[in-house]
Amino acid sequence: MTAIKPRVLLVEDDDRMAEMTSEVLLEGGYEVVNFIDANSALEWLKINNADIVVSDIGLPGISGIQFCALIRDTARIAGIPILMLTAQNDEFHKVTALRKGADDYMVKPFSNNELVARVEALLRRCRHGGQMSRVLDSGGLSLDLDTGCVMANKELLHLLPKEYALLVMFLQHKGNIISWERIRDSVWGLDAIATRDTIKVTIHRLKAHLGPYAGCIEPVLGMGYRWTAK
Repeated sequence: MTAIKPRVLLVEDDDRMAEMTSEVLLEGGYEVVNFIDANSALEWLKINNADIVVSDIGLPGISGIQFCALIRDTARIAGIPILMLTAQNDEFHKVTALRKGADDYMVKPFSNNELVARVEALLRRCRHGGQMSRVLDSGGLSLDLDTGCVMANKELLHLLPKEYALLVMFLQHKGNIISWERIRDSVWGLDAIATRDTIKVTIHRLKAHLGPYAGCIEPVLGMGYRWTAK
């Protein structure tokens, strides 16, 4: 029986770098899916599976760092390991990428062996439970990213897809203000048209499901919303 190769989603807009990186990963025993921009990669990732994302930071349109943040805000793919690549060898870019959810960071140029080793290490860490927690919680409310089950005080809640995606975002960023724009882009998609009224209505429906936890979703005047544990 042929072993299934781990799948790498590679996002790199430089043709020469993309070809070189793909060859290295293919020789390392990986399947590689290539994209030149983050928007297309994100849409593909929402309906297909990859074991790890390897992305350049300096991408056209959505930057690699924004791409990383959007992955972490999308429930189905939030736990996928992410390796960022960049020509910027400075602390600011490294710290920003890690804070936005990247698991590792490599500066170009890098050796072929190091790239394969970093990918192997991230996949190994995930297999042994080193990935981000797959259960989000706040008091007696919990959301299992693997099963999609949402429980409030041991009662199962039945949420619509966008209500569920909103709750994932709130629980992943407890205490932080989430802007209207970030909610729109992460829940409705970068190309979707969603007004503030649309967002308000969907949040209102979500709060109707949450019972005693509805008050955890607080509007922040002129900015967006945040989840505050009671």
